[in-house]
Amino acid sequence: MTSPPRVLELTAAVKSRSDGTRRFVLQVPAFRLDRGEKLALVGRSGSGKSTLIEILAAALRPDSVKTFRVQHPEESEARDLAAAWEDNDEAFLSSSRARCFGYVQQIGGLLRFLTTEENIALSLRLGGKPDNGEVEALAEALGIARYLKVHPDRLSVGERQRVAIARALVHHPALVLADEPTGALDIGTAEMVMQLFVETAERWGTSLILATHDPALAESFGFRLIEAQVRLEGERQWTDFTTDA
Repeated sequence: MTSPPRVLELTAAVKSRSDGTRRFVLQVPAFRLDRGEKLALVGRSGSGKSTLIEILAAALRPDSVKTFRVQHPEESEARDLAAAWEDNDEAFLSSSRARCFGYVQQIGGLLRFLTTEENIALSLRLGGKPDNGEVEALAEALGIARYLKVHPDRLSVGERQRVAIARALVHHPALVLADEPTGALDIGTAEMVMQLFVETAERWGTSLILATHDPALAESFGFRLIEAQVRLEGERQWTDFTTDA
């Protein structure tokens, strides 16, 4: 049986931060994601889930890293983002973010001055891609087509999250990263949004990584849980995340 193609590989990554009293060190020995796979990062607040999401989205440079590659299914070769960091090649990093990643924030992160349609289409514009009907198709799939000409301030929190999901998926990225995408929603709305999120991603062949405080909800939708391994040493907190445990 042929293994699914690998979408992402990050090895030997280290990132340290400080809040003034304690130093936090995130270590990622090995983090791998195959096409169609769904991973959920779980752990207490402050364990480094959001930091890892930022690194995986190529938005935050680690202090050191051995390997960081991402493979878009429509491209013949994987993009070497570790080399781009080493060479300070911001143009390549920027194009890789626009092409390979989608991102869903906890409260949507929509631009108030744009309509729903314009917010969704923003990912296409940033990637230099035309809208060949993807915006309307995703809006229909997510039940927000009637709001395409509406601005975010007239939408409910759940509706705004669906717009953010559409924006993250519309340009057919290799994977979507979501930081607590249902954290601001009530239980019923969270389950509905998660179901739409997962079903739409699966339909479009997109892999998913999310950070969550609700592992039971993530697991119920088929996510493999990757738990933060935290230890304290004096004034230093170490956190390890790995998919190979």
